[in-house]
Amino acid sequence: LAHQGLSLQQRPPTVARRVMAVLLRGAAVMALVGQAAAMFFELKPGTEEECFKWVPEAGMRCVGSYEADGPAEGIEVRIVGPENRELWKSTVSSGHIHPIDSHSQGDTYALCFKSTISENQMISFDARWGHEHELDLVEGTEGTHLKQFVTQNHTDQMKDSVMKLYGKVLDITEQQEFAITREAVHRETAESTNTRVMWWTIVEAIFLVGLAVVQVYILRSYFEVKSII
Repeated sequence: LAHQGLSLQQRPPTVARRVMAVLLRGAAVMALVGQAAAMFFELKPGTEEECFKWVPEAGMRCVGSYEADGPAEGIEVRIVGPENRELWKSTVSSGHIHPIDSHSQGDTYALCFKSTISENQMISFDARWGHEHELDLVEGTEGTHLKQFVTQNHTDQMKDSVMKLYGKVLDITEQQEFAITREAVHRETAESTNTRVMWWTIVEAIFLVGLAVVQVYILRSYFEVKSII
């Protein structure tokens, strides 16, 4: 994935154990494809750092923000520059990324996250590289940062949308199951009716044949009696 000299690399994701995690990650990928800047993912304890790498152009600046969400929160965030040199580090569970400037063409920079607790966490971040006139920056108490960034409100809104979609899918599934069950009952009733009609037709045919035989026999007997007289 490349955007303004930016390439994003991540270790292959593990299989999600919960359906909601899968849906949220799928929604995050869609957001990532559209913006190439924002993402949220599940950070598990006891694993290596999750790193996202860029190769920006010279003169670009990295700005953004991040947030951890879970039963407990504890992460270590750092930016690694060329020659694996640590440029910035923070242990705060949410905040703004310290602005980093790229001075040379072709240098690789990485934003890395590592869990410091034994609980799973959902990490959301919005980090991008660009020239200062291209970035929507504002001055705040914590320094220069992006005007728009991913927060817990954004993830909650997306989670609510996913839950509504999941509820509608369940409703459609129940309606389909009801329609299938109803169709099976009607088919069984039709097959039973057809079977009864078939046997009734057979009985009628036997009765008519028997009646014809009796009529022929009676007529023959009648004429035989007349001829004897």
